[in-house]
Amino acid sequence: MDMSEYKDIFKAESEEHLQQLNESLLGLEQNPLEIEYINTMFRSAHTLKGMSATMGFSTIAELTHEMENLMDMVRKCQVTVSNSLIDILFECLDTLEALVESVDTGGEVNISHLQATLAQAMEGTLCAVETTVDITNDFAGISPISTEENLKPAGAEMHIHFSESENSCIETALHDGDRILELKVMLDPSCVLRSARSTLVLINLSKMGKIIKCMPSEADLEDEKFDFEFTVVLATKEDDARITEVITKISEIKSIDISTVCTCESDGEPESSTKEDTTESQQCNSAVKRSESVKSIQSVRVNIERLDNLMNLVGELIINKIRLNQLASDINAKTLDESLANLDRLTNEIQTEVMEARMVPIDQVFSRFPRMIRDLAKSEGKQVDLVIEGKDIELDRTVLDEIGDPLVHLLRNAVDHGIEPTEERTRLGKPIAGFVGLSASRQRNSVIIEVEDDGKGMEPSHLRDVAVKKGIMSREEADKLSDTDALNLIFVAGFSGAKTITDVSGRGVGMDAVKTKIEALGGTVKVSSVPGQGSSIKLQLPLTVAIIQSLMVTITGETYAVPLANVVRDVGIKASDIKTIEGKEVVLLRGEVLPLLRLHNVLDCPGEADKKENLIVVVVERMGSNIGFVVDQLLGQQEVIIKTLDNKLLKNTRGFAGATILGDGSVALILDIATLI
Repeated sequence: MDMSEYKDIFKAESEEHLQQLNESLLGLEQNPLEIEYINTMFRSAHTLKGMSATMGFSTIAELTHEMENLMDMVRKCQVTVSNSLIDILFECLDTLEALVESVDTGGEVNISHLQATLAQAMEGTLCAVETTVDITNDFAGISPISTEENLKPAGAEMHIHFSESENSCIETALHDGDRILELKVMLDPSCVLRSARSTLVLINLSKMGKIIKCMPSEADLEDEKFDFEFTVVLATKEDDARITEVITKISEIKSIDISTVCTCESDGEPESSTKEDTTESQQCNSAVKRSESVKSIQSVRVNIERLDNLMNLVGELIINKIRLNQLASDINAKTLDESLANLDRLTNEIQTEVMEARMVPIDQVFSRFPRMIRDLAKSEGKQVDLVIEGKDIELDRTVLDEIGDPLVHLLRNAVDHGIEPTEERTRLGKPIAGFVGLSASRQRNSVIIEVEDDGKGMEPSHLRDVAVKKGIMSREEADKLSDTDALNLIFVAGFSGAKTITDVSGRGVGMDAVKTKIEALGGTVKVSSVPGQGSSIKLQLPLTVAIIQSLMVTITGETYAVPLANVVRDVGIKASDIKTIEGKEVVLLRGEVLPLLRLHNVLDCPGEADKKENLIVVVVERMGSNIGFVVDQLLGQQEVIIKTLDNKLLKNTRGFAGATILGDGSVALILDIATLI
């Protein structure tokens, strides 16, 4: 493995920790008294510091170390959580992201101003340490912990105090038949890697029971803020001999003393419990959870290119399966049919497993947006509540990678154009904080993603006026548009209903890009709006873009595939029922005026469809409107493998989403409904 592979692993793991920092910091901003957010941030920063130091990225290590110092002071109630502190930590987080991104290029980012800001924050707070009294009152009278107490050597005589949560854990363990033991572990005085040895002890103990408490705390053990002895309180069913055998097998462990802990039931906050007790318990319990998760989750990182290659091979397997089935139908041999039935079952199972392996929770994209909305709302002086639903819905990784930018456009538009200024919302009797919803839901073989807001909505009449003013259409054409068609004007290139152009939006390129991207993925976009109440934009996306269900049709002897996601129904009509309106063919179908498109004309395929009396029409849907494709014959539904048109001559060809290979070896083009109309 070369250094570039190590860097890729470092970046991947760093991004996970940065995302955890981001989510915890957003939570801390909303709930400043929730200390668990600080604990989570501290652990992520500490891990990132260790990783970067190991890789030699000293700047990242220095900045995370400074962040640790500040967060540790917050944890000890020596620093108050304020808006300015949140802003400082967010700036540190942004800088860390830039530093992680620059590890490939070797670029340097100046962090001296951040270090100075962090130092000033810590120095200024330390000078006014008495001000922490107000905060400690919010923590049920828990007093701050001094640095000297925190650094008290583990070998010093100390009495174990249990918090209410720890006592609850002890009661549960005793009820389950566990013993509560106090383990004093002594390291060899010659031990150099004290942190590593203590971590190994904790991991081995967590396999034999539940760690209730450790002194010093896990963080202090990791930072080697102890001499050569530490204490662990363990709930376990293992006997003393077994525990001693396991722990003493670890190198540089001098001895372990085991004694039984006697506890009294508490009817409230335990006597002399401190905030350190609670924090240490949370940290130690989190260590147990992490070690337990290592035992139960077995996974490996797989490069997406390997999954793409595997999907291509599955596609070839399906094509050959279809070919074998066609050959078997000609031979009509029972034994061959049975073998092919098994092959068909196995192929379907392999296909399902490979597609599931490519599926990724949509939360990987959704998790980026709370921070974006927070910063955008703050810059515009608005209050916005972002509500996210359906994080666990899964999408193919290829689709997921492509929807990030469209969702950014939609959410930014919702905050910038949709949500009114605070004064206007107050005047209208709306809640001061605007609502922006982002949700995902599963619908058959597709996923629906909806972005909605409770802002001012869109007036169809205003959109018609804008279209005329910008020269997109004449007044007569604009007046003929239905309200739905008028709303769809926002997807026209260069169209914008914004009265002013801002750094966020207003140039008329975002929504056009959204429509183009979603339709390129085989999806659809629908918009709805109620003036004064808000707007909603729904994206319907396929679960995967590698294998799709299609309706196979023929046009003048050629076979084409129409994506089933676009098909509404198929009907038979008579040529005599076709009418002409303004030079366009239409037919009245179930009370609906349905525009018709003869595909043999569009595709420039000479045929005799114009002379037939009975015609077959495939009704397809695009952006809320239906249109009928006149075809020669329906061949039925079929699962097809999409082969992209990568050839330079074909890459930008409109009307086709790709091609597929049929069972007889022939090639069929897959129609792209969005660009064909």
